[in-house]
This record gives sequence, C-alpha cells and structure tokens, in this order.
Amino acid sequence: MFKLKPIGLILCGGRSTRMQGPAKALLDFGGEPLLQRIRARIAPQTSRILLNLGTETEEYDHFGLPICYDLKPDRGPLMGLASAFKLSGGKQDIALCPCDAPFVPPGLVAEQIYLLDVKNADVVCPRYKGQLQPTFALWHHRTAERVISAATQEGIGGLRALYSELALAILDWPDEDPDPFFNINDPDDLSLALRYLENEE
Repeated sequence: MFKLKPIGLILCGGRSTRMQGPAKALLDFGGEPLLQRIRARIAPQTSRILLNLGTETEEYDHFGLPICYDLKPDRGPLMGLASAFKLSGGKQDIALCPCDAPFVPPGLVAEQIYLLDVKNADVVCPRYKGQLQPTFALWHHRTAERVISAATQEGIGGLRALYSELALAILDWPDEDPDPFFNINDPDDLSLALRYLENEE
C-alpha cells in the first residue's frame, strides 16, 4: 500500500535573541539563507515543507513556502508540532527539523520512516552520542490529537514531555564530523559552522 512521505516541518518559532541580529533562518550561510540550505536537505525526503512561525511576519514570503503559525505564541516546539497537525488535518506524519541546523543528515527522515513502520512507533527520535535530539523527530499522525491537547490545553511546551506515554523508537545516529545535529545559537556557533562549511567544500 502506498504511503505518503511525511510533511517536513521546519521550526522557525524561536526568538533568536542570542544572535543579536536577523532571525536565524534568514542568516547568510555560504551565500544562501540558512533556511534554504535546510529546505534543500530535507525536501527530497518529505511530501512538502511547512514553516512554523510564532507570530505573523512577511519576512519569509519570498521562500514561497506555506506557513504554519502557532495556535498560541511562545509556547515551545510542541506548539509548533500541534499547529502543523491542526493545519494538515492530522492525517499525515510530521518530520521536525529546526531552522538552525545546517548539517541535518540528508538521509535522516528516510531512516526514521523505516523505523516508524518496523517498530510501529508513535515517535522516532534520533540519538547522537547518547543525547536525544527531539527537534529532529518524526511523529506519527495518530499522535495528532494528543499533541494538540497537550500543547493547547495543558500548556506543555517541550517535545520529549510526551515520550513517556507514547511508543518511542530511538534511532542511534553514527558519529560524523561535523555534528549532524549542530545548532547555531549565537555568533560563535555561526562562525564555527561556516568553518565546517568551508571544509565541506
């Protein structure tokens, strides 16, 4: 039976306060916006891409991507996932990716899709060097109702808060250089990531 690839949800709802400049997704990264690089890496593994934003803005219009605004702003990444499930009707799995992760593995979502099916899991979360990476997880659409309730009614903001009550599968990711789950949180991180990019090229 044919199954749709998951929706790719790029989480852009953070405040980027430590960057002291533009939103992280809009940073110039090797001659292109950081968001464009991440989009290119996950788009082939997904059926479509959604952007999750906390509040309305026109800054992202030129990317031509559908935008999923938080149902309630400033509530954390679980609200972003809940908002995407609500917008999409809760009929499709959702693969998360933060907007500040330039080295997200191009094959990550495909590996998660396989494990979601084999393990009959609700969530597949990568683990790297012993650390879970919840903002890169794949969520089965059957979790939609629970996610929406937790985010909008119970005020739960963190993704892993629901792991204990769901069927969780862990995807251990092999060591790579640079760290495939590296996040750009401040100017020093950006400088380091650009050095990694130079070595990549």
